[in-house]
Amino acid sequence: MYVPGCSDAELASPDPDYAFDLPAGKVVPAGTATWYLEVADGEFVLPEDSDAFAAAGYVPSPADCVRGIETEPVATLPFDEAADERPFCVRGPDEKSIVIVRLIEAVPGEGPVTVVMSRHRESG
Repeated sequence: MYVPGCSDAELASPDPDYAFDLPAGKVVPAGTATWYLEVADGEFVLPEDSDAFAAAGYVPSPADCVRGIETEPVATLPFDEAADERPFCVRGPDEKSIVIVRLIEAVPGEGPVTVVMSRHRESG
């Protein structure tokens, strides 16, 4: 059972010098968050101790995310694979936190990136 944290928070990173702080649900200078989603070279970059899953055609629940991470994990998250608001999940290093992210807009090059994210934490 997962308990929702922030829900559908829209965040915009102005350039690669900023990252999405996943537990806090805010944009911070790159390199300052312990669990984050960074932007570089047309893709999202995860910390090495996190796992990800890209859903196909549906908005996954936290349980769907866990199943997807355990059966179809992805190592990279290019913007073009996350286009059209295709959601993806990121599981934290504690394996109890899940963030579901949708890419809203990514300006080519080093332009701004806008996402909507919802954070969930395993209860118990």
